[in-house]
Amino acid sequence: MAVKKVNVSSGVALRTRAVVAIAICGSVIAACGGDDAAEVVTTTTEASVETTAAPAVTTTTVEETTTTAVPEIVTDGAVVIVANASSINGSAGRMSELLAAEGFDMGTPTNSTEGALGASKIYYIDDDAALAVAESLVRAFGGVIQLVEMPAVPPISSSELGDAGVIVALGDDFADQLLPGVATSTP
Repeated sequence: MAVKKVNVSSGVALRTRAVVAIAICGSVIAACGGDDAAEVVTTTTEASVETTAAPAVTTTTVEETTTTAVPEIVTDGAVVIVANASSINGSAGRMSELLAAEGFDMGTPTNSTEGALGASKIYYIDDDAALAVAESLVRAFGGVIQLVEMPAVPPISSSELGDAGVIVALGDDFADQLLPGVATSTP
């Protein structure tokens, strides 16, 4: 009789070997580039950007108010006479009307004994009230007129002041002109 040698293995051992063989083959295939069945792992790293807003800038505007006391126009305390010292006839009368409209106490217009003046002058007697009115007249004329204490003989044709304390010797600079220091002046 012939004896046959049969290798008997258990079914469990065969299955284990088959699983190991498949696992080895899978690793070899994956190491060689594999096929589409290989799993591709992609790692994405996002850059984290943190934005910090700059502190708000606060702007403070401070309004500076400068208060300048405008001297009061003094119209009472002395009678004013306008004496024409210009080359324009009748200008003393017209200036007297302008000054009267501003509230000054006006005397009768006259002529100056100084002859024709290019620049007007204001004369005042040595009296506080007359000085206050004369200074107000300087402001009414825009501050550009000469202020002079009254001479012993007033520079007017009558030589008599009467009750006047201020004389405006009206030169060519303000003859038939508006009063620059007064907002309501009209010719």
